[in-house]
Amino acid sequence: MPVFEQPMRKLLGSLSPTIDWLSEKGSVDVGSVPEDHLDAIKQLERIGVVHKRNNRCYELQKIRLKKLMGNLGMEKLATPDAPNFPEPVAVISDLN
Repeated sequence: MPVFEQPMRKLLGSLSPTIDWLSEKGSVDVGSVPEDHLDAIKQLERIGVVHKRNNRCYELQKIRLKKLMGNLGMEKLATPDAPNFPEPVAVISDLN
């Protein structure tokens, strides 16, 4: 499977706005999370990048995120608008 088609890369790319938001905020109270970030935080919690501390606040697990990105060969997160991986190129050749 080509690197740019890896599901975890796509997932992290689509969740990167929430990761950036959490990184800026630091610790965020569970009740103060905006609706547009709530689903993404739940997904990040499932993969271990976000931790709910004392059932009161969400925290970004930066070490876990960096390790996961390192395993995927990613140096930085990419948003869906600006991916950090090459776009697939269709190659058409005449085999006859």
